[in-house]
Amino acid sequence: MNRLVLIAHGTRAPGAEPLLPLVADDVARLLPGVEVRHGYVEFSSPSAPDALDGAVDPVVVPFFLGGGYHVEHDLPSLVTAHGSGTVTRHLGPEPDLLSGVVERLTEQLVTEGADWQEVDAVVLAAAGTRRTSGVAEAREAARAVEAMTGVPTRAAFLSAADPSVRAAVRELHDEGAEVVALATYLLAEGHFSRALHGAGAEIVAPPIGHHHSLADVVVRRYLEQVEPTDEPV
Repeated sequence: MNRLVLIAHGTRAPGAEPLLPLVADDVARLLPGVEVRHGYVEFSSPSAPDALDGAVDPVVVPFFLGGGYHVEHDLPSLVTAHGSGTVTRHLGPEPDLLSGVVERLTEQLVTEGADWQEVDAVVLAAAGTRRTSGVAEAREAARAVEAMTGVPTRAAFLSAADPSVRAAVRELHDEGAEVVALATYLLAEGHFSRALHGAGAEIVAPPIGHHHSLADVVVRRYLEQVEPTDEPV
């Protein structure tokens, strides 16, 4: 079967959690018989071209929660340069991923001796993008988190889009919320996740991290590509 290649951005952060190879191993266990490799657009190794090397018509799954320049430009360009292959949709905002986001926040509440009844509002903290489709996806994800938790939830961003996470937290406090919790819509620890601790929220959840939903969604993206469902005519 077609090689599955998971491609992430990469990071300069020293000691960053090696999330991508962990998820790639999970995916390989879920897809016996499929060659699974991983690579990075920049900063980390193996590089994306190395991960693609030797593959015929690989299926590239973007290891990104949202769409953006890397997903819409860099990865298709890599596949074109390679000479064959397809790029699937990015990972978000799938319901099982968002369940993982809520699970991480619930775990953080327990760690801090709190519970959901004490939370007045949630900010879904996303990386941010200049693309309106990416902003709309984050807002869709926030609505889904609100439906899951029953707590008012709004999306905010760490870069490129408004409102900023800090501004959203401040606005909620100004509106009377005493306990604002951050649901972290990021894949792994890094510069963005560390910045959240200075945003003024009372509770800050960790990123999704090594959660079973990531491998589940990657497998779904792969199978959607290699085993497309026949649509009725």
